[in-house]
Amino acid sequence: MRVPLLLGVILLGWAQGPAAAAPSEIRVAGLGEAIAEARRRRARDPRAAIVIALQPGTHRLADAVRLGPGDGGSAGSPLVIRGPADGSARLVGSVRLDPVPLDPALAARLPPAARGHVRAYRLPAPARAPSRIQVPLVLNGPPSPPAFEVFDGEGAMHPAHWPAEDFAGVAEGDASSFTLTGLPQSLASSLRDEPDLWAEGYWRWGWLFETLPVARTARTGSGVRLTVDPAPYDGIRPGAPVRLVHALAALDRPGAWWRDGRSGILLAWPRGGSAVEVSVADALLALDGAAHVRIESLRLAMARGDLVSVRGGRDVVVSDSVLTFAGGRGAAFTGAESGGLQRCDITGTGAEAVVLSGGDRRALTPGGLFLRDSRLTAYARLRLTQHPAVAIDGVGAEVAGNYIHDSPAYALHIRGNDHRVTGNEIANLLAGATDNGAIYAGRDWTARGTVIAGNFLHDIRASTDREVKGVYLDDMASGFTVTGNLFLRVDQAVFIGGGRDNRIEGNVFVATSPAVHVDSRGETWARDSVSDPQSELRGAYAAMPVGSAPWRARYPALAGILYDRPAVATGNVLADNLLALSDPFRFTDGGREAEQTVARNRGPAGSRAGGDLPALARSSVDPMDFSALTEGTGLRLPTIPFARMRRERTAGAPFGR
Repeated sequence: MRVPLLLGVILLGWAQGPAAAAPSEIRVAGLGEAIAEARRRRARDPRAAIVIALQPGTHRLADAVRLGPGDGGSAGSPLVIRGPADGSARLVGSVRLDPVPLDPALAARLPPAARGHVRAYRLPAPARAPSRIQVPLVLNGPPSPPAFEVFDGEGAMHPAHWPAEDFAGVAEGDASSFTLTGLPQSLASSLRDEPDLWAEGYWRWGWLFETLPVARTARTGSGVRLTVDPAPYDGIRPGAPVRLVHALAALDRPGAWWRDGRSGILLAWPRGGSAVEVSVADALLALDGAAHVRIESLRLAMARGDLVSVRGGRDVVVSDSVLTFAGGRGAAFTGAESGGLQRCDITGTGAEAVVLSGGDRRALTPGGLFLRDSRLTAYARLRLTQHPAVAIDGVGAEVAGNYIHDSPAYALHIRGNDHRVTGNEIANLLAGATDNGAIYAGRDWTARGTVIAGNFLHDIRASTDREVKGVYLDDMASGFTVTGNLFLRVDQAVFIGGGRDNRIEGNVFVATSPAVHVDSRGETWARDSVSDPQSELRGAYAAMPVGSAPWRARYPALAGILYDRPAVATGNVLADNLLALSDPFRFTDGGREAEQTVARNRGPAGSRAGGDLPALARSSVDPMDFSALTEGTGLRLPTIPFARMRRERTAGAPFGR
């Protein structure tokens, strides 16, 4: 579907060239036509600076607008796609649905609470055609988007599920089957009539959430026995928290929907009126090999997959924009150079908010990708684990000055080398999670050189019977620098899980438990990951040219690690840190203080505490409240750019709409 757009294409000559032509406006039927026109004009004048100006309003896309190598600009004259500065131009990948009469047979199957509230809508062909509403979401699975998503006036709706809140515990389970008890009678008796039923949950481990199709159901004396195919990773444990998804008998409250695959009818209980939209575009902007492109002041929303996809190319920058309600990721830069996002709001993504993967690891050449001065929240909406706010890989990415908060998932997953994570506020994450960290890296001796500096991490604490971390250097992660950060109310603030050559220096720990953990798991329960040449750790080591000149110059100790007690956690530096109301360093599971450099760490002198330190430790969210702690110590609290973190976007209408 396309709505006519008014797009201005303004041609500006270089200062060295002839006088610039007067600005001209061109009326076109859609953004694709505007880009085609811009390409024709650039072919006539390669020096032209072209601005495609979207007018206020909602501009709908049935498919992604795709830009290739011939569609960008030049270093001095990038192609600009711009909306009004007030963000009033919305580019969306959805269509509005009109209500249709509700089939009495379907109405009879609704729970009593839903009757009179649920409306029927005929889905467009792209949402009717797929046999299932989504694909399985499994560990290390491809980033496959859902077949469609449904939105009402308050944002993303969800397939009807039971329990409506939280999860139910598995009564018993094996490799692929499990029993649920306590289902309402109407739901239990109707599951056999659900051809597209799903189950999701934390089947074996608290760090892995998977969504799987139900292949068979059978009534038992105490409940219902269900079989999922494929089977969960590592099977199903008794007591595992799971829920059933996409069951008509569970459509009993606002915000839920269910699709009749046979008729192509959607049943939905919308919040705030009857307006319902369905995503149809696989992406909004897809750049493949394009260079020198600016995307500015747009509100991008409601694609089935990624809102912005950048593959290859260079110098593509998204700025001053809102990216929200993606079935996949907000913006994914893969194999690109010298680009990224700045001053953006990213919220409600199904998976990661941002992916930055660029540079050449074998040559240790930086990719120059970045995320700056942005706000990321409510990400990992569909994939609750393994999908952080920011996934960085390759070499030399920068994540600076961002506010990352309020999600069940973690903030950063770091792979690759020589990244910089600086000046970010990271808060209120990992609720309900376990064995996870706000900043995570692991299982690769070669992924070295990353600096985590000057960040403010707070309110990262586990619920009962769970455990989380702040900076989680898991499974032999080595060669990281963690310096100048403030950790406030963070469980296991820095966790070194068997790694070496990490530097934990000049940090302030307030109300943490403990401040730093060091273990030597490579000598104990994880010894196979070190000794087995087929392990993930050894495979990652073999994949990099650690004996080459660039690697020997950058990481001189790495080439000989297999001959230098590789299982031992050694060479970590824990120095010049300040602990207040925090548990001391912990060495356990083979970890030995004698193998590390531990020096000049201190607790606060009473006169330096300033004010009511316990009260501040319970409630403060401002690093400067703890400035008295660092007086005379030479330490500096992180300077967080609060004013640049897009916080003002929370006022008014629902975020991102």
